Order: sequence, then C-alpha cells, then structure tokens
Amino acid sequence: MLEDSRPRIYWANALFAEAERDFNAKCAKFLRNAGYQVFLPQEAGVNILSQQSSPLAEDIFRVDTAEILNSHLLIACIDQETIDCGVACEVGIAFSYGIPIIGLYTDIRQRRQGPTRMYKNPYVVGAIEAIGEVVTSTDDLLRVIPRYLPHARTTYLAQGPGDLVPQHFTSIAPRYSDFVTRLEGWYTPHWNGKQVVDKWIQSFVPRRIIEFGCGTGELGVHISHQYPDVVYLGYDKSSAMIQLASKRLTRSNCIFTASWAEVEDQASRTPFDIALAFFTLHDLDNPRKTIKLLAQCLHAGGLILLADLSTLDLPKLTDLLRRKLARPLCFFDSRIDPVRLNEFAQASDSEIIECTLVTPLVRFPSARDVDEYLEIFGIYAGMDLPLGLRGNAIKYHKLMRQILENESYPFVDQRAFVVCVLRKQ
Repeated sequence: MLEDSRPRIYWANALFAEAERDFNAKCAKFLRNAGYQVFLPQEAGVNILSQQSSPLAEDIFRVDTAEILNSHLLIACIDQETIDCGVACEVGIAFSYGIPIIGLYTDIRQRRQGPTRMYKNPYVVGAIEAIGEVVTSTDDLLRVIPRYLPHARTTYLAQGPGDLVPQHFTSIAPRYSDFVTRLEGWYTPHWNGKQVVDKWIQSFVPRRIIEFGCGTGELGVHISHQYPDVVYLGYDKSSAMIQLASKRLTRSNCIFTASWAEVEDQASRTPFDIALAFFTLHDLDNPRKTIKLLAQCLHAGGLILLADLSTLDLPKLTDLLRRKLARPLCFFDSRIDPVRLNEFAQASDSEIIECTLVTPLVRFPSARDVDEYLEIFGIYAGMDLPLGLRGNAIKYHKLMRQILENESYPFVDQRAFVVCVLRKQ
C-alpha cells in the first residue's frame, strides 16, 4: 500500500461541546475536500467521547502528541473567550519542534474597539506568529496554507532554501572572497579546502576536475596554478559569482560556467576524474540528486570529494541565538551528518572510502565580524544555522545584532567540517 503523500494537518480545537465538535468536523471536511490529510482528535479512538469512556490522560497525551510530530502543519482554533488550555499546549509542542502553526480566529468581537474587544493571550499568539500567522476566516485559511507547506516536514524532513541561495550569493559576491580569507585566518589550527584538494590530486593524479558550487573560483585558481596539467571546470548557479571567478583567471585549463548543460556536454565527451562539492550541499533542496548528477560526470572509479558543514558546527553560536531569539528546540538542520552521507553514496552508486571530521576553533575578533559572518553566509536569510528564520529574518536582524554586541570578544566557538570521499563503482 502506497504511503499517502498529501500534506498532513493537525486540527487543534476544543472538542467537548456539541457545537465545537460540529465545527471541527465541518472544518476537517473543508480541508479534506481541498486535498489535505487532517488529524481530528475527536475522531481518534482514545478521544472518542461517550458516557462510558474514561480515557487516561497519559494515553490522550501520547496519541495526540505523536500526531502533532507527524504533521506538516498545525491549525489552532483560538475562538474561545479564553484560548482552550489543550490548544495552547498543542501550540507549544508544535512550536518546540518547528512545525508551522496557523491560528484561526473568526470571532467578530476582534473587530470591536475598546473594552468589548475580545482579549487573546499574547504569549500563545506570539508562539503562533513566531513560525506562522493568525487568519480570520476559513477562506483565508485555505489561501495561506500553501505558504507554509514548502517548509513542512514530518519531524526532521524538509525542503531547502531553493532559489534563495543563488539570489543571496549574487548579492554578496563582491565581498565573498575577501571575507573567506579573513575567516580562515581566525581558525586554529589553520585549515581550508585546498589542503583536501592537494592531498587527493597528489595521490590520485587526475587529468580532469569538475567543481560544483565553485563560487568566486578560489579552488579553481589554486588548481590551475599548482597543477597546470589538470583541466578544471567550475560550475556555479550564480552568474555574478562566475563573472568574478572568470575575471580572476584566464587560462585554457581553467573554465568557469553558470551553465549545467555545458558541464554535461563536456562530461559526455570526456568524463571527469574528480568532482568537488565544497560547502554547497547544505544549501541545496536536493543534495542527493546533486551527488548523483556529479557521479554521472565521472568515469568508473572516479572520486567525489565533499567538504561541508557538520551538524556539530558552531554549537555555541547556534545555542546563543536559539535561546535569545526563542527559536524552536528542534528545527530542520540542512547540514551534513553520517546518515545523509550514506544516502549520498547509495544514490550515486558509490562507496565511502574516507570520512573525517575537521574541528578547528574559530575566534571572531568582534561583534561586527560575527555580524558579517551571519550576513555573508546567509544566516540572516535563514540559511546554514537551524534557526528557522527564513521568511522572518528582517524582523530578527536588529535583535541578533544587539545579542552579539552583548557578548565578550573574541567570541570562541567550535567549527566542525565533514570531509568525505566517495568512489564511483
């Protein structure tokens, strides 16, 4: 039996009065007719009401919480004069796990002025608006639901930043290379991707190398200068990055392109020996597909060299921002861990022949330097760190800067980079 792939919604509302149950059933039917799966607590066996039933609190909590954690979206009806305490708890659980929330508030008293206007607990409303919004009709509800589904996931599954990434790197392209050089100067011990490239070029002796996500061309320039017999092709989706890379070096053995069709054309004529993907996978919607495409550019026995952010990277900074910004405890983390590496290998018909964790300390000299790091690498735009800021970054930017200014400097944190080598079978 095929798993139902339709988005799954948890409906949170009081369910004890007949009018409440009728409204819940009406809304669930409305959403189901629109193509969504809906978990309605009053339909669950543990919650079915009868004069004979007396469900245990622990069973109700266990069943309903499991359904929240396996939903893509929680809709919380907050029409009661006082928000139902169960609904408030469900909102808190959804927020903690980074599950988007839409509040449905249809009570006409919200449009009144003065003392007859209905009051809503601002803490609960704040939790909803931190990762969602409040709407005032079922028509509005149906309109805004798709806005949150691209970010939806069952616990730890989500889509990535998509076209946000090339847009961001196009905007910071002129500053990128200089900042990376400064950043690497703050590492103890010193480390950069050139060390990985040198090791494998010297041991594997490739003739042709393709780099996915070459940026402004640092590795391409290095390879072209140090290994003039190697043909290098650098690809990046950002045309601004490619333009800067092309200006840095004009040699017959070093080509930069923003056209993946050109990469495929060259690979079809002469497959590559090594494919590089350095600090790009965590920014992609489908990194597994990208690794598969890179493997198709290689001959049998060719290598894919990966270097990327680990889920252990910058723990102090991540924890600081998560606490001070009151972000969810669990949010999708696009960075790389061993499970994902194994998925990459399987998808590309490859085997992992080496995997290491590189752990230099980083010392940010000042709040301005951390701020620039967050800007250059798109954290303010919701990239890299698992803070769930995408779509809300502007309102947090000023607050994040204030948080950084209150810290002591140099700000010392732990970097953690995954370096993995796959061999195409």
